Amino acid sequence: MNETIRIILYLGAVQGFLLSVFLFSIRTNKISNRLLALLTLCWGVVLLTFALIDKGLYLKFPHLLMSVDQLLFLFFPLLYLQVKYLLEKHGKFLRLDLFHFLPFLLSIILNMEFFLLSGEEKLMMKDNPTQYFDIFEVISNEIIALQGIIYSILSLRLIRSYQKKIKDYQSTLDKSIIKVLYVGISLNLFSWVIGTLGLNLEYLNVNVGFNYFVYTYLILVVVIYIISYAAVKSPEIFKLDIDTIRDHSLNIKKFVPKRIDPELNDQEQQKKTEDVMEDPAQLELNDLLISYMDKEKPFLNPELSLPELANSLEISRNQLSSVINKIHNKNFYEFVNQYRVDEVERLMEDPKNKHLKLISLAYDAGFNSKASFYRIFKQLTGKTPTQYLEALK
Repeated sequence: MNETIRIILYLGAVQGFLLSVFLFSIRTNKISNRLLALLTLCWGVVLLTFALIDKGLYLKFPHLLMSVDQLLFLFFPLLYLQVKYLLEKHGKFLRLDLFHFLPFLLSIILNMEFFLLSGEEKLMMKDNPTQYFDIFEVISNEIIALQGIIYSILSLRLIRSYQKKIKDYQSTLDKSIIKVLYVGISLNLFSWVIGTLGLNLEYLNVNVGFNYFVYTYLILVVVIYIISYAAVKSPEIFKLDIDTIRDHSLNIKKFVPKRIDPELNDQEQQKKTEDVMEDPAQLELNDLLISYMDKEKPFLNPELSLPELANSLEISRNQLSSVINKIHNKNFYEFVNQYRVDEVERLMEDPKNKHLKLISLAYDAGFNSKASFYRIFKQLTGKTPTQYLEALK
């Protein structure tokens, strides 16, 4: 192995160990951070082992044979569960999630005979493997490869689902941690696909001309540093309460009429929709909401959330979400940011604010970043803030 590559792997391993210690010390997002700490610890051990193999590691420490390999079964279940517990609200680790570690446990049990051998016997078995161990190695590698692909895809789907649902609960989206997660998992998936292809070509006795695992683990080093950046930044993101989401979904179905009812003609369908829209209880809640938004201006708080606004109005989250979805035909994110855009427009029109920069007006209106302000303003007005200001002049 090239000495430069070995040094990079050493650095990745050390960073994995340091990150693991750091994550265990964090008090927020405890479950997800501890899962990530275990994952980076496993990554560090595997990287260090891979870097030292051609230095005679197994000859000096034969009991490490196949022991470190078992950690590969933990890589992707830990990654998936870390994403799950980061994005969803859970008071404790769910017992059902222990089943994700079943392949790891089965592998240890099925290899127990090997683990009980002496060091010399293990080295002999490595040089002269039985048919059982040859077959078991192939099956294990294929399972790990499938885990990598399946769990990575599931993790990416969790993130995409979160991005869609969070707009019903939050008025401001901090996308940086989500982007870092997405990039890290995508790179991890890419590296594992390379490793899987190389492994299967090796089984077919196809000479690929390079050690594919070197590239797989080099990408893993990059992933460790990406996650280190995210962990140090470590924002406390809004976790989705799964029970609340289910209740909210049922609530919306209860109040919103079906778009198409084959039993009704167009006129009857329109009348049915109008009847629902004229629900006195919903209209009363909407009046309460609009009055509070106009007088108290809660949208000026960049961190305003659906539960916080519902608590201020002394109504349930489901009631508030139903009103916003049904009467305004928007999610919470769109509803609040419309008020912020209107507030920016009002501030722009006020001659007293001529000396202020646009971003200052945006912060005064409740936006928390320049990027989100420009994006949302353009979406809702069809113009950039600068274009809008020029039109006023």
